[in-house]
Formats: sequence, C-alpha cells, structure tokens
Amino acid sequence: MDWSEVIGPGALVVLLSSGVAFAMPMALAAVGETVAERAGVLNLGLEGMILSGAFAAFVVAFYVGSVAVGTLAGIAIGVALGALMAFLSVTLKTEQIINGIAIVILATGLTAFLFEKIFGGAERPTITGIADVEIPLLASIPGIGEILFDQNVLFYLALALAIGIALLLARTRFGLAIKAVGESPEAADAMAVSVDRIRWIALLICGGMAGLGGAVLVLGQLNLFETNVSGGRGWIAIALVIFGRWNPLLVLGGAFLFGFTNALQIRVQAVSGGISSDFPYEVFAALPYVVTLTVMVAATVWARRSAMPAALGVPFRKEASA
Repeated sequence: MDWSEVIGPGALVVLLSSGVAFAMPMALAAVGETVAERAGVLNLGLEGMILSGAFAAFVVAFYVGSVAVGTLAGIAIGVALGALMAFLSVTLKTEQIINGIAIVILATGLTAFLFEKIFGGAERPTITGIADVEIPLLASIPGIGEILFDQNVLFYLALALAIGIALLLARTRFGLAIKAVGESPEAADAMAVSVDRIRWIALLICGGMAGLGGAVLVLGQLNLFETNVSGGRGWIAIALVIFGRWNPLLVLGGAFLFGFTNALQIRVQAVSGGISSDFPYEVFAALPYVVTLTVMVAATVWARRSAMPAALGVPFRKEASA
C-alpha cells in the first residue's frame, strides 16, 4: 500500500476535511450529553435519539423534498425523546440507566419497523446531497480554509451550535445553574434554583442536539437511511464525555479525533483494496472505536482525579433535602 495516497500532502487536506465532517453528528450528541450529565442526568438513550432523529429527518426530507424541514423534524423527534427521558427520570424519578436503555431499544425496533413499512420492497431510497458552500475569504486560508470553510450548510450549523452550547455552559448564569444542579442539587434548591426544571431543559437540549446529529448524518453525509444507521455513535458520544472530563470543548476535540480516525480507516480501506484486500476490512471499520476508547481510558488514568458531577445519576427528591 502506498501511504502517500493516505497521508501525503495532497491527500491530507481531503482526509482532514472528511474527518471534521464525520465528527459533527457525534460532536453534537456528545456536547448535548455533556449538558445533561452536568445537570446530573445520565442519558444512555443517546443512541436511540440519534437514530430516531436520523429516521425522522430522512423520511420528512424524502417526502417533502426539503433538507431544512427534514432537519427540523430530526431535532423535533430528538426533543420529544429528551422529554420522555426527562419525564421518566426527572418527574417520575425512575432509574436513569434503565430509562436510557429502554429508549434505545424502542428507537431501534420502531425505526426498523417503520422503515420497512414505508420503504419495504422498493430500492433503497436516497435523497439529493447538499452542495458544499465555500465561505469567501475564509476558504482561501492555506490549509485550514479548505478543511473548515468548504463544507455543507449543515456542517456550519452543527459546528456553530456545538460551540454555542459549550459557551452557554461555560459563560452564562444558566450554565452555572446546570453545573450547580449536577454537583449539589440540595444546595442549588436552597438557592431557589428549580432542580427539576434545569434538568428538564438540559435533557431537551441533549435530545435536540442528538436529533440534529442524526439529521446531519443522513442529510449532510450519507444521503440515505438504513437500519441502525447511527452505528454506535451514541455510545461513543457518552464515552467521549468521560474522555473530555465533562468539558464541552474537550469533548468536541474527542469527537474530531473519532472523525479523523473514521476518515483514515475509510481511506486506508480504499487504498488497500477494500473488501478485496487480503487484510480483514472489519479491522479497519473497528479502528475509530478502538482508538477513541483507548485514548479515553488513557486520559482517565492520566487525570487520576475524576471530574464527574457529584450528583450524576442521582434523582433529586426535594422532601429528602428538607
């Protein structure tokens, strides 16, 4: 295999450009999960929210013929599942881990069933891809311009939103309230902060971000939907929150690492002959997950001290704090 075709000067820009694009669906979900976990709620339903958002976005875009409307549909179904998670975990105060797994199982089965009912027997449906938009001046910056400023509209929307949520969490009073609720809900409640309301909002943000991530995946990258199209991105997003030590900017960086390794494995497969290669292609497909989890474990061991919110996964019962 000629490695110059993978990481050579001409190929590297394409590789990095593809990597940041591949990162965005999971980056959105991971930043949203950071908000939820900072508020003290462990949302294991993230995979189901991405998958449901992808399904809703594709079906609506396919029949309506509008990527914008499809994107809104993906966000809406994500918010709806975020509301379901909030109702179960915050209002009813039932077990968060079970609630999340139940949402994943529900989404996996329901999307597969509906997809077969809607499109079963027909050729695999596709939608028209979104053209890349070159931002004047910025796209001409050597190296960075072609990587970051020659992408499609959904990429720009996703990147701006992910950074905006990170700033919201770090620089606003609302972000401070989220972190207070996640660290000590009793103290937050004593300061007249509504713990349940903050957790509800955090889960709605998380669900909307995950739904948008699914929409970006199918409308901005694949241009099609298939069963389990999320491909474990929700589970990796949860792992990236730990890797980023609940810091949204570090979480975003971890998502870009995953995106780069994903782009790298695809390029290596193509150069080495793909499925006709003597080397098992499944090894290439597993590379992004192996690298991301390895870095996550190494970062956790290196940090030595956990940055996990103290009240993560613990339901808040106001009467118990009196």
